[in-house]
Amino acid sequence: MYFIILPLLLATVSFADEADGDEEIVVEDELPRGTASERFLDRAAVQVFPARSADDLLRAMPGLHQSAHGGHGKAYQYFVRGFDAVHGADLAVSLEGIPLNEPSNIHGHGYLDLHFLPTQLVQGVELYKGASRAEVGDFGVAASADFHLGLAEPGLLAQVGAGTDRSGDLLLAWRPPVGESGDFALAQVDAGLGVGEHRGWRQLNLAAGVERWLGMTRARAFALGYHGAFESPGVIREDDLLDGSIDLYGAYPEAGDGVSSRLIAGAELARPGTGSGWNLLAWGAMRGLELSRNFTGYAQHPDHGDGVLQGQQGGAFGLRARRWTDLAVLGATHRLAGGVDLRVDSLDQWEQGIEPDGSAWERRIDAGVQQGSAGAWGSIQLHPWPWLELEPGLRAELLGVRLLRRIDDDGQVVITPAPAMSWAPVLAPKARAVLLPQGALSLFVSYGRGFRSPEARGVEDGDRAPVSIADTEELGLRWEPAAGVELTLVGFHTTVGNELIFDHTAARFLSSGSTRRLGGEALAGAELLPWLRSELEITWTDGRYQATGEPLPYAPRWLASAGLYGQDVDRGGPLRWSGGLRGWFLGPRPLPDGFYSHPAFVLDATADVELRRWVLELQVDNLLGARWRDGEFVYPSCFDPDSRCSELPALHITAGEPFALRIGIGRRFQ
Repeated sequence: MYFIILPLLLATVSFADEADGDEEIVVEDELPRGTASERFLDRAAVQVFPARSADDLLRAMPGLHQSAHGGHGKAYQYFVRGFDAVHGADLAVSLEGIPLNEPSNIHGHGYLDLHFLPTQLVQGVELYKGASRAEVGDFGVAASADFHLGLAEPGLLAQVGAGTDRSGDLLLAWRPPVGESGDFALAQVDAGLGVGEHRGWRQLNLAAGVERWLGMTRARAFALGYHGAFESPGVIREDDLLDGSIDLYGAYPEAGDGVSSRLIAGAELARPGTGSGWNLLAWGAMRGLELSRNFTGYAQHPDHGDGVLQGQQGGAFGLRARRWTDLAVLGATHRLAGGVDLRVDSLDQWEQGIEPDGSAWERRIDAGVQQGSAGAWGSIQLHPWPWLELEPGLRAELLGVRLLRRIDDDGQVVITPAPAMSWAPVLAPKARAVLLPQGALSLFVSYGRGFRSPEARGVEDGDRAPVSIADTEELGLRWEPAAGVELTLVGFHTTVGNELIFDHTAARFLSSGSTRRLGGEALAGAELLPWLRSELEITWTDGRYQATGEPLPYAPRWLASAGLYGQDVDRGGPLRWSGGLRGWFLGPRPLPDGFYSHPAFVLDATADVELRRWVLELQVDNLLGARWRDGEFVYPSCFDPDSRCSELPALHITAGEPFALRIGIGRRFQ
């Protein structure tokens, strides 16, 4: 397929000349950072955070929980601040400014699949709550994140690994001895059978990047490619688990699988700086995805079964420009920032009802989709007095969708004529204020309007496209009583004009009226030793429908975590190590029909040891071996075709990650 491009990249990328001298480190200070709930992970923090994939690094965002019930290869399900963001609909994530959410994806609007991004290439990640950042557009409803790309260590790393989850992997990563972290080449193969039934996967990652300095201007280009095939265990009924018909890590014969391919490439020119600067980014992406699933057995179609096959092929491209400058007015320095974003997506999608043997019996979707957005934003950071910092901002977005091809009520494919696009304008005001920004005790106030674009298959040509709007207010207090000690309290309130709840049985968003979310967070961090840091985080959220007062289903009310991290421990000899131990608690979640989910507590650990040029990596999932429930859903189902199916709702379970130990052994070559 298109992945033949990447071996050519790996072979032809030219790296920095050894005469360039020492590596230059430039700090980019594009945008102000000023809400109490922001968090930033550098490479050292990434290395000690227990994470098997880039998705797992998002767990470092306080109040975010993710579920991997679709298998090792499907996009995760995200919960954050009372939102069931499903596969990414309310969580905007980017890579060096390239948006990674997929509008109108066949399996879920805003589909966020990060399997293409190896953790070895994550130089850092910025995590933001709410919607107060003017530069964030579509899907930035509950939170946003931006990953930074690069290879930390120079030289060649060759590593092989294996795990008790019947997995194995091979990694080759290279960065020239002299140059920038954006100069890299990587190849990784990862495969396994998993613990339990129908949980296997195979993945191939290839990546290459080049970075140069042209005077004061940085030029870089990169490409990442991924191809994976995986099995999905699906759900099991709780009554079948309790009577011993199936094990927690078992799977029904109707469980699904998938194939996923992705290529993302970007080219950037940037003039970084602390006083003023700019950057220009052009990017493109190609996507292939095919998923089969059956969450209800034979409840809806007793003769054929309820299996569904979904697929899509398509591509996207975009442009991004940023400019910021400091202005001296009346003895104070203020910052003016702004930018524009353009994006176009073109997709071919299909969905079929399939028999248990995989053959198609019904055609449900055959769609051609075009979707685009054009956004502009601006903000000004004001310092009227040393004790006060203000930043008003505004984002304006024009969203357009068009359905080129669809299936009518008679099952016939209809080619639509060419009227004007369905469109929707959005104005999203933003504002924040910081009282005593340089003090040991600081007060933060912020407001932001986030939005989610319409799903193209639900819009007719010529209509005004419906946009989901959410307004969030946040009040935060941060106290640093001593060096290395930080305490933070945050309160937030979010209202959504028209909540869209995801129907897991039909894989569709359904309108359910206006909602509100009210919650708070408490965070504490302390540097116990120069190399040892502890963290504690607790988040509570109450989400309800405004008309009835009923609780919102599925989203967690209580989420807590505690971690102990040792970074780059070097005693002066040849041995250096890093490690992290993190436990998290997930409280009961409200479910439909009066059900509540079970709580869970899981402990994960990671360690990296370097002795001269040898590298040893250890990673432990679920250190205590808890048999926990990753996902719990309520709806009618019937997985025995010979039985009489009941229409009563039942509780369905997806198993959480079991205990697994993975060991990697590698060597660095200069």
